[in-house]
Amino acid sequence: MNNQCFSRIGIVLIVVRNKNDEYLAVLETKNRGWWLPGGRVDPGESFEKAALRETLEEAGINIILKGVLRVEQDINSYSSFMRIKIVYYAEPIDQNQIPKKISDKESEMATWVNFEKLPELGKTKESWRGLELLQWATYIENGGNIMPLCTVSKEGATVEMAKPFTIKEIKQN
Repeated sequence: MNNQCFSRIGIVLIVVRNKNDEYLAVLETKNRGWWLPGGRVDPGESFEKAALRETLEEAGINIILKGVLRVEQDINSYSSFMRIKIVYYAEPIDQNQIPKKISDKESEMATWVNFEKLPELGKTKESWRGLELLQWATYIENGGNIMPLCTVSKEGATVEMAKPFTIKEIKQN
């Protein structure tokens, strides 16, 4: 057994969709392009709290987490590094809250973009930082499963009965 210690880094990405079928896009600093709100989990912080904090810092939007899209891990066998990333699905608490428009160290700005117009962001001078926003929005709009929040829990938490759901089921409720 290898007794090597790993440095762990937690990352959150948040796919935020409002009732108008618009997705929250963040223009990253340092000319990195459009992307999802997200970032590192601070020491002692839960993934859920990090998702709420990062979305507010980068986009100026208060959200409610609705589900988990994916949990990813990256273990580098050549170093003592392990990264865990959780991609959340969320909605704004206030459907009328306007994303931030003033640049700061967290982001240049944020905006709501209709699903059909998302590909146009990639044609702007800023372009995409990565295609995750477009890929996850397409997945959601095509009825992809969203796992319940209890999919990620503290060790020893009570087991909850929960089923995956889709955006169509959210719209019906």
